[in-house]
Amino acid sequence: MKTENITNEDVVLAFAKKATEYQGTDNKGIHGKKALQKSMYFLNEKFHLFGFRWGDYGPLSDEIQQIAEDLIARGNITVKNVPTKKDGIFIQQMEYCAKDDSYFEELSLSKDLDSELNEVVKFTAGKSPRDLELLASVHYWAKRQQELLDEYSVDYVLEKLTELKPDAGFKQSDVENAIDTLETHEYLSKD
Repeated sequence: MKTENITNEDVVLAFAKKATEYQGTDNKGIHGKKALQKSMYFLNEKFHLFGFRWGDYGPLSDEIQQIAEDLIARGNITVKNVPTKKDGIFIQQMEYCAKDDSYFEELSLSKDLDSELNEVVKFTAGKSPRDLELLASVHYWAKRQQELLDEYSVDYVLEKLTELKPDAGFKQSDVENAIDTLETHEYLSKD
């Protein structure tokens, strides 16, 4: 069993496998690259594996983007277009593809990492890419404010999101609900 030298690509593929096998929702897999980015963002809170910067749709990691493209190109992740409520708009549903890959089958993640991957799958399962964008964006700016002032507020986060994402249409109630969700799942703490 391989436990040493786990790569970030291994972690992304393990997440894809867990999301594909998760039984908590009707839709298995990952609901697009945005959902993958946001899921890995929450995993990163504990393990700090990836670098994130602010992007058009919230926190973004160029490394995760490249890893996803590589895994898709190699066939480790399959993609199918799933129609949305908007005419002609699709979400690229991503699912783990079991290949003859003895390397990955022998891979053994640490107990902490494996457990956290399971928690992130449960937290993100069933949420739309927009919901995940809101949660990750709210978290990103709340954490920035907390680092500077030892606290965060709905007003500050809403101001940042309105300034940086004016077309997203996030409202105060959206930010309040996101903060409640993040606190409930212990991604944010007022302490």
